[in-house]
Amino acid sequence: MKKKFLRNKEFISFVIPCYNCERFIERNIKKLINKLKNYKIKYEIILVNDSSKDNTKKILNKLKFSYNKLKVFNNKTNKGKSYSLIYGIKKTKGRKIIIYDCDLPYFKFLDKVIKKVFLYQLVLIDRRHKKSKVIVNKLSIYQILRFLIGHLIYLINSFFINIKTKDTQSGLKGFEKPKNFNKIKFISKRFFFDLELLIIFQKKKIYPYSIPVKFEIPSNSNIKIFDLKKNIEIINELTKIIKKYKN
Repeated sequence: MKKKFLRNKEFISFVIPCYNCERFIERNIKKLINKLKNYKIKYEIILVNDSSKDNTKKILNKLKFSYNKLKVFNNKTNKGKSYSLIYGIKKTKGRKIIIYDCDLPYFKFLDKVIKKVFLYQLVLIDRRHKKSKVIVNKLSIYQILRFLIGHLIYLINSFFINIKTKDTQSGLKGFEKPKNFNKIKFISKRFFFDLELLIIFQKKKIYPYSIPVKFEIPSNSNIKIFDLKKNIEIINELTKIIKKYKN
């Protein structure tokens, strides 16, 4: 059923960073394209492969020949999620951007994000909204630690940067691309582009329209809690962002 609130002139650029996702990326891109057929909008999907070690690059290059709305870019070396998002956004031709993790989290809420991105300058999935609910069955140690670390990062950001948004790292956001986006010198290259983007909007007195969700804490991901090297990188990057934007 066509969505009444959208008109043919409206355009969205989707930017999706990809890394080692051969197991599901083809299925997910087809799923997203089928969803977008329900809307009277024009769109493009920009896929940035961050030098995956599996067959992700091969699959994406095959997909782009099947769907003319797909654009695929491949990083020669592993640069990080933030770098891939920034690079992809710079390649967009739309003013309305939706950044989306390649595993398509919160897919049933995508309708609302698409609708609200034309009404607000910033829209995001908010797992810490008072109306959000985490589905708790039997949580693993990994899931508990991931949840606690996410909350700790929010507390640090809130204290040092006074960021108002509680959930900065959810994998689905929409926003109006700042006119000077290509000139912004982002600190984040790997982990915290979302946080920097929210800080930049907040400094302009632009606050997000938050969408509450019912969600599960992922039981596995590319995030390795006990990877010492990566944890040092995370702390180092977050420290640099705090230094730049602290109160």
